[in-house]
Amino acid sequence: MVVLSAAVVTTGKTLVARQFVEMTRLRVEGLISAFQKLVDVGRDHTFIETETVRYVYQPMESLHLLLVTNKSSNILEDLETLRLLAKIVQDCCQTQVNEEVVLKHALDIVFAFDEVISFGHRESVTLSQVKSYTEMDSHEEKLHQMIEQSKINEARETAKKKQMELKKRQQEAKNNPNAPQMAGFGSSDSFGSPPAGNSFGQESMSMSGGNTGGSTSGFGGSGGFGSSSFSGVSTQANETPATWTPSMNDDSGATIKPKVGPSKGMALGKKKPGDIFAGLGSSEPAAAQEVDEEPQAAAPVVNPLKEPVKVVIQEKVTAELEVEGGLNGEATCNGSFEVSVLDPSKADLVCFKLAPQRQDFKYKVHPSLNKASHANNVLEVLPGQSTFPTGGCLKWQLKTGDDNFLPVTMSCWPTATGDGTQIVLELELTDSNATLENVLICFPASASSRPSVASASPGEAGYKDGMVMWHIPVFDSSEGSGTLEFSASADSASLLPGKFEATQSGTTRCPMEILECYHQARSDAIDFACEKKVTYELNIGS
Repeated sequence: MVVLSAAVVTTGKTLVARQFVEMTRLRVEGLISAFQKLVDVGRDHTFIETETVRYVYQPMESLHLLLVTNKSSNILEDLETLRLLAKIVQDCCQTQVNEEVVLKHALDIVFAFDEVISFGHRESVTLSQVKSYTEMDSHEEKLHQMIEQSKINEARETAKKKQMELKKRQQEAKNNPNAPQMAGFGSSDSFGSPPAGNSFGQESMSMSGGNTGGSTSGFGGSGGFGSSSFSGVSTQANETPATWTPSMNDDSGATIKPKVGPSKGMALGKKKPGDIFAGLGSSEPAAAQEVDEEPQAAAPVVNPLKEPVKVVIQEKVTAELEVEGGLNGEATCNGSFEVSVLDPSKADLVCFKLAPQRQDFKYKVHPSLNKASHANNVLEVLPGQSTFPTGGCLKWQLKTGDDNFLPVTMSCWPTATGDGTQIVLELELTDSNATLENVLICFPASASSRPSVASASPGEAGYKDGMVMWHIPVFDSSEGSGTLEFSASADSASLLPGKFEATQSGTTRCPMEILECYHQARSDAIDFACEKKVTYELNIGS
């Protein structure tokens, strides 16, 4: 089968066209224009043959979906490809297939066609796989978004609790008349009785810049607006302010007799950080006082080269699982030993002494390293090399059909219902010593299938971006097992395969232990930091 081109055409007009082999634009336009002259209206799945090519087409409302193939192509495969492309066009247009909608989603249709046909040959893909490829879904991104949303929800709950505590404190302070007011109005007789007359009395003020406010009585002598406390303002306590004695008689001018006042005005002082409601529980207001803040100590200088060598030992385990559970074929474990020399002056010729390695793994050593030394469990550079290679210096691989190699087992139970399919997934931890982090299990499901999650334990499950996702932050022996149950208006084939992803930190399937780290030439010990992790990527029912 060789597909030359695919197109969506209408009467006298080409809406979308995609060529899959080397052809000029004039050649493509000529083939499509010739089809429009030869097409016979009123027939379903059909074809037209000419001397050089074969047209396989299908009417789609007022349009035609067209495949242009060579005459030696298998007509049955062409019809199957045509049906899949028709589903893709229908899915991209969503509502109805007409000229306006096709032009609007032209790029989506072309990208989907490229996933089905590559260099003129049909790829073994399904509609759900094509949608997944074109949407460019990232399970890591979805997992990150779920974690971020979890953090946001947690922060909202904490804020609500704090808000309730503040309201409770305010209510207690309001119900207790002997308790002082909030900072800034700390005196118990604030906003007291109004002044007896219209004359302005003598005003005296003392203010403090400490943690608690002082008191002031003004605008009416001893009774005018009571006395109130202020925080954040400081003056000298023994200074006497000016006295105003204005006459209220219009016939006489107002006279002002200023006394000797302070040489400097009010100055804003710094308030010591703390709870603004710290004074609510006390029965008497605290006295004003000056607080001299000590300068903060300078932050200690962090040396980023304290450990001049960083080692990352990581593995990736992939496998295909049967729907009922168990391996479908072999599980593959690929690992790497990656070194980053952060301080070349100390660790340019770093050398590692490793624990004895398992012989069932196949190992590959970097060309700059001494393979004879690796046979003796030592990683060191060849003579004449000046630096240790950065990045992966040792790789290994293991393929096994042993089900016990995986730390979990999964059994999927799809059941046909009246309006679709119900799927129950059982997850069990078979390695009691394993702790899996950020477990994410996904099943493809289109929005039109109306997926609904009935239960998920432990963790949380939901539908997002065309996937039913089950997220478990930590899965260990304390849980041991879990179950996911959901349903959708679709057949089981479109809901599979599912995907399992998880990370295990602090260990690897291949025991890779560093016994010593030292300089190859000077033999002095070198400090290093080591990080280990295993990533599992399993397909369920593929």
